[in-house]
Amino acid sequence: MKLLNLAAIALIPALAVAQAPAQTVRVGTFHKASLVVAFYRSPLWAALAPAWPEIAKKARVAMIVADLPYADSSVQSIDVTEMLLDWLKADERTRTIVRGLK
Repeated sequence: MKLLNLAAIALIPALAVAQAPAQTVRVGTFHKASLVVAFYRSPLWAALAPAWPEIAKKARVAMIVADLPYADSSVQSIDVTEMLLDWLKADERTRTIVRGLK
């Protein structure tokens, strides 16, 4: 009986975890072709490296990826392309080209 009680006590935390609601993970995404255009029309590509953490923080995302071919319902995709274009100081001509790519 004592062994059974110990087993039941050990299962309580596992049951609590199993019933806890899933937390949504926000993932920033961007349109690769848009960045390619911005890259070729901007001398600031090297300056983009420090932009990733800043943009991720501003967009409130845990990570930024180019492609997200699949994600379950706990993942919310946030397009950060415009933020990246802002960082690259993309002019209106570049933004017009980018809009044509989407």
